[in-house]
Amino acid sequence: MTSHDDHRPDEKPREVPDGEPHQARDQGPKEEPNPAPDVRPNAEPDGTPQPEEQTEGQTEEREEEHAAEQQDEEDGWQGLSTLSVWANTALVALFMVPGAVVATLALFFTDAPNPWAFLPVPAALAFIGLMTYIDLVRLRAVRYRVTAERMEMRSGVIAKAFRSIPRERVRSVDVAAPVYVRIFGLCSVTVGTGESAGAGGTDQLQLLFVTAEQGENLRRELLRRAAPATGSAEGSEGTGDEAADEEETELVRLNPRWFAYAPATMTTFGIGLGVIAALIGINAQSGGHGWRWISEQTDMPSSQEMSSFVMGQLLLVVPIALLSLMLSGVVILVLIAVETWWDYRLVREADGTVRLRRGLLTSVSLSVEGRRLNGVVLHEPFVLRTVRGASIRAVATGLSAGDAQKTEAKSRLSPAMPRARARELGAALMREPDSALDAPLAEHPRAALRRRFTRAAVCSVVAFALAGGLAWLQQVATQAWWDGLQVAEEQFMPFPLAGPTIQATPGWGWFAVAAVFALAAFWYALGSYRGLGHGLHPKYLVVRKGMAVRDTVTLERSAVIGWRITRSPFQRRVGLASVSATTASGEGMYTAGDVGLGQGLAWADEAVPELLAPFLVREEGGSGSAEPKPSVLP
Repeated sequence: MTSHDDHRPDEKPREVPDGEPHQARDQGPKEEPNPAPDVRPNAEPDGTPQPEEQTEGQTEEREEEHAAEQQDEEDGWQGLSTLSVWANTALVALFMVPGAVVATLALFFTDAPNPWAFLPVPAALAFIGLMTYIDLVRLRAVRYRVTAERMEMRSGVIAKAFRSIPRERVRSVDVAAPVYVRIFGLCSVTVGTGESAGAGGTDQLQLLFVTAEQGENLRRELLRRAAPATGSAEGSEGTGDEAADEEETELVRLNPRWFAYAPATMTTFGIGLGVIAALIGINAQSGGHGWRWISEQTDMPSSQEMSSFVMGQLLLVVPIALLSLMLSGVVILVLIAVETWWDYRLVREADGTVRLRRGLLTSVSLSVEGRRLNGVVLHEPFVLRTVRGASIRAVATGLSAGDAQKTEAKSRLSPAMPRARARELGAALMREPDSALDAPLAEHPRAALRRRFTRAAVCSVVAFALAGGLAWLQQVATQAWWDGLQVAEEQFMPFPLAGPTIQATPGWGWFAVAAVFALAAFWYALGSYRGLGHGLHPKYLVVRKGMAVRDTVTLERSAVIGWRITRSPFQRRVGLASVSATTASGEGMYTAGDVGLGQGLAWADEAVPELLAPFLVREEGGSGSAEPKPSVLP
């Protein structure tokens, strides 16, 4: 008699001749009975039933989930960082717990003790637990992976969603780290294609949140079109990062002196007025009781006494009020600039990608492919222009954010800085020895100036007519009107000023205001005309316009995909037109307004000859030159 181990060498090949029946093939296992069914009975030794089926079902489910997770890992699927749950929990607790404690103390120390005094804290904790559970469920539902051709993302608990973006359509990768997730070493990654995905958004994927290392790896991988073919995955990853850091070319770094340009904007006084308007609104909501209570507690003069003092000391009060508005606006704007542009750095990586890093509380890293950057905008608002400052914005595909304000914010490549430094940065971004921002610009016809003077004249006539109406209304107004105005004003303002000011204003004062407005209108018209210009660079076309906000746009001629010629009835009357270059970059259309029709068509034809050639008729001059003129255009 031999043991079962003696037959193992014969079982290992498990080869049976074709002529042998299958029963002989299965005969070996049948000789040794399997004791497993007898060893695991369905009852305990004392006869108590064992719920084995339920335990096996739960085990199978766990095994299936584990197998699914292993399969996802094998297929390249990754999940969000588990620390994101704790980051969101900490944020919710930061707002909920202090409020619950204050509510508990307020209910506990009232004259009549409230039995619900201890409810806010448990309710807040229950809400925090619920939000944490929801985040855990969401964490398990979100998966993403990056393949050689696409980036894919799965999400949703009740309604499952699967989104996929081809890698060749990735235009930008935005890595942001708010302060409450930066503590945990996390960041959010937004992958955008710059294409509209509906009425209110763009085709983009957003991961909330992954580790900072994962975010950096995603940014490099998605913006890299050709991965190196040699080297191991782990070894080459670190070496590539170090090499990329060494090959970065720094274009500009923050100079703290540039924060002095932050208040150079039209909103400086507006912010101060907003603060005052908020205080007036709070006083109005209390029916004026707030100001009266402060006056009683501090023994301040009455509203009538303060109003009389202000009216009697206008030459002193008005400058002080304007200075206070300006200082409050300056402080707020500088703080905003510090938070937005702190640690600002703009670099060009080895593959041509332009990367921007900035932010104090919210760290932002925006990367734009070099081949997607089709030009720059020299942005010069009026107040900033008067102090010789400017900023640079990008004309690039893939920066659309579904909102004009967000898109504009994403396109900003620099804070306000000296104009000369901004022009140097623009030239560095365009990689041209001769900057397109220095290209000579052609003047627009005098008819464009006459159009602007005509608009200024119409506005001036309307202003003088309105001044006459106000002067007449002031003369016919009765004393009851002023009393009613003062009563209504006391409900909104601590002390009345508008009513006494209007009552004390002489009739000719309204016409003086209208005259000042007319001078400003004609000055604005002249500045708007001087801001017009268009020109050509060997690689770029250049367009300049604007008075309140002057923008000089450089756009690659190869990025122009079409031309749009528009002429209003007034433009046709004086021989002008608006010539717009359409492109997939930036705003999508850049216009040279109020240009001569022949001048504009010649400029467009020289910039991109193949687009307008079928629609132009050329007149041969004596010297052999050809000038385009309109044929089928109205």
